[in-house]
Amino acid sequence: MQSTHNLLLLKAIKKEPVHRTPIWIMRQAGRYLPEYITTKNKAGGFINLIRNPELACEITLQPLQRYNLDAAILFSDILVISDLLGMKLRFEENKGPIFDKTICSQKDLNTMTDVEDVDKLDYVFNTIKLLKNELYGKKPLIGFIGSPWTVATYLIEGNSSKKFSKVMLMVNEDETLMHNILNILTTASIAYLKKQIEAGIDVAMIFDTWGSLLKNELYEKFSLNYVRKIREALAYTNVPIIYYVRQTSEKINILKNLDVDVLGLDSTSDIGVIKKVIGNKYALQGNLDVNILKEEEKIIVKKVDETLKKYNSKTGHIFNLGTGITPDIDPNKVKLLIDILADISPKYNVK
Repeated sequence: MQSTHNLLLLKAIKKEPVHRTPIWIMRQAGRYLPEYITTKNKAGGFINLIRNPELACEITLQPLQRYNLDAAILFSDILVISDLLGMKLRFEENKGPIFDKTICSQKDLNTMTDVEDVDKLDYVFNTIKLLKNELYGKKPLIGFIGSPWTVATYLIEGNSSKKFSKVMLMVNEDETLMHNILNILTTASIAYLKKQIEAGIDVAMIFDTWGSLLKNELYEKFSLNYVRKIREALAYTNVPIIYYVRQTSEKINILKNLDVDVLGLDSTSDIGVIKKVIGNKYALQGNLDVNILKEEEKIIVKKVDETLKKYNSKTGHIFNLGTGITPDIDPNKVKLLIDILADISPKYNVK
């Protein structure tokens, strides 16, 4: 297995000189690719893909076979951690993740034992090992977890809620139970991510998608407090951590004190403003609006150039979308984006 330390993405994370801006795309292995749909249908659905290491490896590599991307991201889901809690996860077409049993009380929580028994997630670690062999040091591999808060929203609501009424009621009326849930999820997350690192991931990402529900001190108390615990527990590994939260701009005065290597920005955020606030504290990832990929070439060129100009630094930028790529995007537009970035970014990176 070859070393990955000189790869473009890792150099940008460390803010070392790069000849162009690296790029990967959230959900780059997914429903916008016809080969993904074919494989998923043959496998009998999403859950069968993520629990089959050979298929999960194949899916992870599909976008790298099409495009000159600078990283692979493990094909999995933030909610597989529910296997450690004894909660059965299923996915319904056009509905997303479903939990028939939810966490509503301390009694529900008391049934959850052995939350650090990560052998239950062997299919994930076997996928990582297969991928490391296939990538052979030519591309870094990103592993990930959901933040304890974001995962908790699904376990309490039971699905991809639009209202989040149950979880916000718990925040307001049963703070002790909320913290107990988050503590268990933090313990499980640390064990799970440690094992991903042992299996070979080069970068760890924490998706805190629903951190956007929380404002100010509630965000600090129920989300960042637990992200920090994960960071502290993994500091010895030296594996860089990317933290992503929606509505990044609204939270930047809190986030500027977060100890991570990369901050992922959503599309509502101005990368230039955030860069001025954080300086060189950490690298930034993002943050093109996915809908730009529905536009004609000259508009994509303009928006890519605007993003690079706003970032206005020679390194420390990982180009990405501000959200995961959506199923309605033409795969040819992704190639166009990558080609445009490769053409434009050297003038911002090279002296």
